[in-house]
Amino acid sequence: MKDFVRGASRVLGVVVGFLPIAMSFGAVSVQAGISDAATVGMSVFVFAGAAQFAIVEAVRQHLPWFSIVLTALIINLRHIPMSLAAVHNLYNRFEWPKRWLLAQGLIDETFALEMSDQAEPFGYYLGMRFCCWMSWITGTWLGSQLGMQIPERWLQFALPGLFLCLLTSSVSQRWGRQVLVVLGIGIALVVATQAWGSTGTLLAIVGVAVAATLLLGTQTATE
Repeated sequence: MKDFVRGASRVLGVVVGFLPIAMSFGAVSVQAGISDAATVGMSVFVFAGAAQFAIVEAVRQHLPWFSIVLTALIINLRHIPMSLAAVHNLYNRFEWPKRWLLAQGLIDETFALEMSDQAEPFGYYLGMRFCCWMSWITGTWLGSQLGMQIPERWLQFALPGLFLCLLTSSVSQRWGRQVLVVLGIGIALVVATQAWGSTGTLLAIVGVAVAATLLLGTQTATE
């Protein structure tokens, strides 16, 4: 339990950034005609912010189901190099059931923090994932209930805030150059596209996903 609590406290900065983003997802999803239950269920089972925003936009545009599935799959391809790097550096000590459980919560933010830490017990990684997962679900539910009553200007700095939380919480950590580049690209994209509203948010998320896939995949291949 001590390791679990320590892992959960490690991601408190991420949780602060997650809540407004998840609320914006819940609000946008309901506005697109997706039910409250389906909106929250997407955060429970999919738990991939970029893919979820893309799915909502695809539903809004009435795209065919196979196009929606393909879009989500392409965006989440970055999890392949992330998983390879995580298993190689951290998770090869654990049994397969534990690896599969950790895989559900392997997201950009937990991956970046874990790559800057030393090898930790299973409970530490589980605490990180559970805290992030619950904050994303809670924010989604709140957004689905409030709907579009949330002023858009309140959410303009949600993504920059998340990237800054990740950056400042790791100033004293030895991050790889690729991770810092991805964070820089994320901040620049959000600032450059925030005037475009939800479309700009979606483009920023996709841009960060592509940058993470390319740069972190290169890092994994060279190790």
